[in-house]
Amino acid sequence: MRARSRLVLEAMYASWAAKDLKAVLSCFADDIVFVMHLPTELMPFAGETQGKAAIVPRLQMILDGFDFIEYRPLFINDQDDAFHSQVRYRFRHKETGLEIEGTMRHVWRVEGDQIVRLEEFHDTPKVQAFFELLAQSESGQPQREFPHIKRNK
Repeated sequence: MRARSRLVLEAMYASWAAKDLKAVLSCFADDIVFVMHLPTELMPFAGETQGKAAIVPRLQMILDGFDFIEYRPLFINDQDDAFHSQVRYRFRHKETGLEIEGTMRHVWRVEGDQIVRLEEFHDTPKVQAFFELLAQSESGQPQREFPHIKRNK
């Protein structure tokens, strides 16, 4: 059973990396709970969301706004009644060309062949600095230097 649950997670990761929202949703239970542990004032898709219907627009915002240069799990560990994973990512904001890269943590609960809960943990100051830089870039105001942010030329 645990091996099959791991396959569900691997399928979800591959589907998200391919930006295949329909395939991602097929991995989720109808009443899935998705928690992105970032301040909701920082980005509209942060916070807690329950149910596939509520998750779709949030995930679509991410897909519409960013190119996925890299998105791959570094590990998936089975711990008690949950799975823990770390993901290496590199995203490019489509409008500005600004990039952010790093790692994030996931904690999953799988029942049967479906994901019922996903919690996502980020480096909050890094993500906050990136979104501040995006806002400054889009407004044309002078930009500060952020050590973890790469700008395309």
